Amino acid sequence: MELRDISVTYGDHEAVKAISARAAQARFIALLGPNGSGKSSLIKAIAGVIRHGGEVNFGTGFADRKSRARHVAYLAQQRIGPPLMPIRDVVALGRVPHLGRLSKLTDSDEAAIEVVMAKLNLRRFDGRSFGQLSGGEQARVLLGRALAVQAPILLADEPIASLDPAFQLQILGTLKDAAKSGACVITAMHDLSLAECYADEIWVMSGGELVAQGPAQEALSDQVLRDVFGVRRMSGSRFGQV
Repeated sequence: MELRDISVTYGDHEAVKAISARAAQARFIALLGPNGSGKSSLIKAIAGVIRHGGEVNFGTGFADRKSRARHVAYLAQQRIGPPLMPIRDVVALGRVPHLGRLSKLTDSDEAAIEVVMAKLNLRRFDGRSFGQLSGGEQARVLLGRALAVQAPILLADEPIASLDPAFQLQILGTLKDAAKSGACVITAMHDLSLAECYADEIWVMSGGELVAQGPAQEALSDQVLRDVFGVRRMSGSRFGQV
Protein backbone atom coordinates (compact mmCIF):
# COMPACT_ATOMS: atom_id res chain seq x y z
CA MET A 1 0.00 0.00 0.00
CA GLU A 2 1.28 3.45 -0.90
CA LEU A 3 0.12 6.80 0.45
CA ARG A 4 0.68 9.77 -1.83
CA ASP A 5 0.27 13.28 -0.39
CA ILE A 6 -2.63 12.35 1.89
CA SER A 7 -4.24 15.41 3.45
CA VAL A 8 -7.33 15.83 5.62
CA THR A 9 -8.97 19.18 6.34
CA TYR A 10 -11.79 20.03 8.74
CA GLY A 11 -12.94 23.55 7.94
CA ASP A 12 -9.85 25.72 8.37
CA HIS A 13 -7.92 23.04 10.26
CA GLU A 14 -5.51 20.84 8.34
CA ALA A 15 -5.40 17.64 10.40
CA VAL A 16 -3.16 15.67 8.00
CA LYS A 17 -0.59 17.43 5.85
CA ALA A 18 0.57 15.79 2.61
CA ILE A 19 1.70 12.46 4.05
CA SER A 20 3.44 10.00 1.74
CA ALA A 21 4.56 6.54 2.90
CA ARG A 22 4.62 2.88 1.95
CA ALA A 23 3.36 -0.06 3.99
CA ALA A 24 4.29 -3.64 3.14
CA GLN A 25 2.38 -6.85 3.74
CA ALA A 26 3.21 -8.95 6.80
CA ARG A 27 4.11 -5.84 8.80
CA PHE A 28 2.72 -4.52 12.07
CA ILE A 29 2.99 -0.73 11.97
CA ALA A 30 2.37 1.28 15.14
CA LEU A 31 1.13 4.79 14.42
CA LEU A 32 2.21 7.00 17.31
CA GLY A 33 1.81 10.66 18.19
CA PRO A 34 0.35 13.01 20.79
CA ASN A 35 -3.38 13.69 21.01
CA GLY A 36 -4.47 15.78 18.04
CA SER A 37 -1.47 14.83 15.91
CA GLY A 38 -3.70 13.41 13.13
CA LYS A 39 -3.43 9.66 13.76
CA SER A 40 -7.17 8.93 13.65
CA SER A 41 -7.68 11.16 10.63
CA LEU A 42 -4.93 9.34 8.72
CA ILE A 43 -6.40 5.95 9.63
CA LYS A 44 -9.85 7.09 8.50
CA ALA A 45 -8.44 8.46 5.25
CA ILE A 46 -6.77 5.13 4.47
CA ALA A 47 -9.98 3.31 5.36
CA GLY A 48 -11.93 5.57 3.02
CA VAL A 49 -14.46 6.71 5.62
CA ILE A 50 -13.66 10.43 5.32
CA ARG A 51 -12.87 12.75 2.43
CA HIS A 52 -9.20 13.38 1.84
CA GLY A 53 -6.75 14.78 -0.63
CA GLY A 54 -4.04 12.72 -2.28
CA GLU A 55 -4.19 9.05 -3.20
CA VAL A 56 -4.15 5.72 -1.40
CA ASN A 57 -2.84 3.10 -3.80
CA PHE A 58 -3.63 -0.47 -2.76
CA GLY A 59 -2.09 -2.02 -5.84
CA THR A 60 -5.52 -2.89 -7.18
CA GLY A 61 -8.71 -1.10 -8.12
CA PHE A 62 -12.10 -1.60 -6.48
CA ALA A 63 -15.27 -2.11 -8.46
CA ASP A 64 -17.47 -0.97 -5.57
CA ARG A 65 -17.56 -0.40 -1.82
CA LYS A 66 -18.05 -4.08 -1.12
CA SER A 67 -14.88 -4.91 -3.01
CA ARG A 68 -12.98 -2.33 -0.97
CA ALA A 69 -14.46 -3.72 2.27
CA ARG A 70 -13.08 -7.16 1.40
CA HIS A 71 -9.61 -5.66 0.97
CA VAL A 72 -9.48 -3.19 3.89
CA ALA A 73 -10.83 -3.96 7.37
CA TYR A 74 -11.31 -1.01 9.73
CA LEU A 75 -11.64 -1.11 13.53
CA ALA A 76 -12.90 2.28 14.69
CA GLN A 77 -11.89 3.92 17.95
CA GLN A 78 -15.49 4.08 19.16
CA ARG A 79 -16.65 0.72 20.54
CA ILE A 80 -20.12 0.76 19.07
CA GLY A 81 -22.07 -2.37 18.20
CA PRO A 82 -25.67 -3.60 18.04
CA PRO A 83 -26.49 -4.05 21.76
CA LEU A 84 -29.08 -6.82 21.33
CA MET A 85 -27.18 -8.86 18.74
CA PRO A 86 -25.52 -12.13 19.86
CA ILE A 87 -21.76 -11.78 19.83
CA ARG A 88 -21.30 -14.53 17.25
CA ASP A 89 -23.52 -12.59 14.86
CA VAL A 90 -21.48 -9.43 15.48
CA VAL A 91 -18.32 -11.31 14.50
CA ALA A 92 -20.15 -12.75 11.50
CA LEU A 93 -20.79 -9.21 10.21
CA GLY A 94 -17.18 -9.33 9.07
CA ARG A 95 -18.21 -11.80 6.38
CA VAL A 96 -20.87 -9.49 4.89
CA PRO A 97 -18.47 -7.92 2.35
CA HIS A 98 -17.98 -11.43 0.93
CA LEU A 99 -21.65 -12.43 0.84
CA GLY A 100 -23.97 -9.48 1.22
CA ARG A 101 -26.04 -10.89 4.08
CA LEU A 102 -25.66 -13.27 6.99
CA SER A 103 -28.35 -15.70 5.84
CA LYS A 104 -26.02 -16.95 3.12
CA LEU A 105 -23.01 -17.91 5.22
CA THR A 106 -21.13 -20.80 3.66
CA ASP A 107 -19.10 -23.50 5.38
CA SER A 108 -15.92 -21.52 4.75
CA ASP A 109 -17.51 -18.44 6.32
CA GLU A 110 -18.54 -20.45 9.37
CA ALA A 111 -15.00 -21.81 9.62
CA ALA A 112 -13.53 -18.29 9.49
CA ILE A 113 -15.88 -17.18 12.27
CA GLU A 114 -14.96 -20.18 14.40
CA VAL A 115 -11.25 -19.42 14.05
CA VAL A 116 -11.80 -15.86 15.27
CA MET A 117 -14.07 -16.96 18.12
CA ALA A 118 -11.43 -19.40 19.33
CA LYS A 119 -8.48 -17.03 18.85
CA LEU A 120 -10.08 -14.28 20.96
CA ASN A 121 -11.63 -16.68 23.48
CA LEU A 122 -15.13 -15.50 22.56
CA ARG A 123 -16.89 -18.85 22.76
CA ARG A 124 -17.36 -18.32 26.47
CA PHE A 125 -19.78 -15.50 25.60
CA ASP A 126 -22.04 -17.65 23.41
CA GLY A 127 -25.66 -16.87 24.20
CA ARG A 128 -24.89 -13.33 25.36
CA SER A 129 -25.59 -10.14 23.44
CA PHE A 130 -23.07 -7.42 22.64
CA GLY A 131 -24.68 -4.99 25.09
CA GLN A 132 -24.22 -7.44 27.99
CA LEU A 133 -20.42 -7.40 27.72
CA SER A 134 -17.86 -5.17 29.43
CA GLY A 135 -15.92 -2.56 27.47
CA GLY A 136 -12.89 -4.83 27.17
CA GLU A 137 -15.01 -7.77 26.07
CA GLN A 138 -16.76 -5.61 23.48
CA ALA A 139 -13.36 -4.51 22.15
CA ARG A 140 -12.45 -8.15 21.55
CA VAL A 141 -15.73 -8.81 19.75
CA LEU A 142 -15.27 -5.79 17.46
CA LEU A 143 -11.72 -6.88 16.72
CA GLY A 144 -13.15 -10.30 15.91
CA ARG A 145 -15.51 -8.71 13.41
CA ALA A 146 -12.57 -6.96 11.72
CA LEU A 147 -10.47 -10.14 11.68
CA ALA A 148 -13.34 -12.15 10.21
CA VAL A 149 -13.08 -10.08 7.04
CA GLN A 150 -9.69 -11.73 6.40
CA ALA A 151 -8.61 -8.57 4.60
CA PRO A 152 -4.99 -8.09 3.52
CA ILE A 153 -5.02 -4.65 5.19
CA LEU A 154 -6.22 -4.18 8.78
CA LEU A 155 -6.55 -0.70 10.27
CA ALA A 156 -7.12 -0.35 14.03
CA ASP A 157 -7.68 3.03 15.69
CA GLU A 158 -6.70 2.98 19.39
CA PRO A 159 -7.80 -0.66 19.91
CA ILE A 160 -6.26 -0.90 23.40
CA ALA A 161 -7.30 2.47 24.81
CA SER A 162 -8.69 2.29 28.38
CA LEU A 163 -8.35 -1.51 28.55
CA ASP A 164 -6.89 -3.62 31.34
CA PRO A 165 -3.29 -4.80 30.72
CA ALA A 166 -4.36 -8.38 29.98
CA PHE A 167 -6.82 -7.22 27.30
CA GLN A 168 -4.20 -4.89 25.83
CA LEU A 169 -1.68 -7.69 25.48
CA GLN A 170 -4.23 -10.09 24.02
CA ILE A 171 -5.38 -7.61 21.38
CA LEU A 172 -1.85 -6.57 20.42
CA GLY A 173 -0.80 -10.22 20.25
CA THR A 174 -3.73 -10.95 17.95
CA LEU A 175 -2.85 -8.03 15.68
CA LYS A 176 0.77 -9.19 15.61
CA ASP A 177 -0.38 -12.67 14.60
CA ALA A 178 -2.45 -11.15 11.78
CA ALA A 179 0.68 -9.43 10.49
CA LYS A 180 2.69 -12.64 10.74
CA SER A 181 -0.01 -14.32 8.66
CA GLY A 182 0.54 -11.80 5.87
CA ALA A 183 -1.69 -8.82 6.62
CA CYS A 184 -0.52 -5.23 6.65
CA VAL A 185 -1.62 -4.01 10.09
CA ILE A 186 -1.60 -0.31 10.99
CA THR A 187 -2.55 0.47 14.57
CA ALA A 188 -2.87 3.92 16.14
CA MET A 189 -1.78 3.83 19.78
CA HIS A 190 -0.13 5.83 22.56
CA ASP A 191 1.93 3.37 24.60
CA LEU A 192 5.54 3.74 23.45
CA SER A 193 6.77 0.67 25.32
CA LEU A 194 4.12 -1.64 23.86
CA ALA A 195 4.74 -0.21 20.40
CA GLU A 196 8.42 -1.09 20.70
CA CYS A 197 7.56 -4.62 21.86
CA TYR A 198 5.04 -5.47 19.15
CA ALA A 199 5.59 -3.27 16.09
CA ASP A 200 7.81 -4.17 13.15
CA GLU A 201 7.79 -0.52 12.15
CA ILE A 202 6.79 2.73 13.82
CA TRP A 203 5.33 5.84 12.21
CA VAL A 204 5.38 9.01 14.31
CA MET A 205 2.99 11.90 13.65
CA SER A 206 3.17 15.43 15.00
CA GLY A 207 1.09 18.41 13.96
CA GLY A 208 -0.47 16.47 11.11
CA GLU A 209 2.87 15.46 9.61
CA LEU A 210 4.74 12.17 9.49
CA VAL A 211 7.96 13.15 11.24
CA ALA A 212 9.64 9.74 11.65
CA GLN A 213 9.25 6.19 10.39
CA GLY A 214 11.24 3.00 10.60
CA PRO A 215 12.32 0.46 13.23
CA ALA A 216 11.70 1.49 16.83
CA GLN A 217 15.26 2.57 17.58
CA GLU A 218 15.25 4.85 14.53
CA ALA A 219 11.71 6.22 14.72
CA LEU A 220 11.86 6.76 18.48
CA SER A 221 15.21 8.51 18.56
CA ASP A 222 16.17 10.68 21.51
CA GLN A 223 15.30 13.79 19.53
CA VAL A 224 11.86 12.50 18.49
CA LEU A 225 11.10 11.39 22.04
CA ARG A 226 12.02 14.83 23.33
CA ASP A 227 10.50 17.01 20.63
CA VAL A 228 7.30 15.07 19.91
CA PHE A 229 6.44 13.31 23.17
CA GLY A 230 8.29 15.37 25.77
CA VAL A 231 9.94 12.29 27.27
CA ARG A 232 13.37 10.69 27.43
CA ARG A 233 14.49 7.08 27.38
CA MET A 234 15.59 5.90 30.81
CA SER A 235 16.47 2.23 30.33
CA GLY A 236 15.14 -0.47 28.03
CA SER A 237 11.52 0.39 27.28
CA ARG A 238 11.10 2.78 30.21
CA PHE A 239 10.47 6.46 29.58
CA GLY A 240 10.49 9.49 31.83
CA GLN A 241 9.67 13.18 31.56
CA VAL A 242 12.27 15.48 30.05
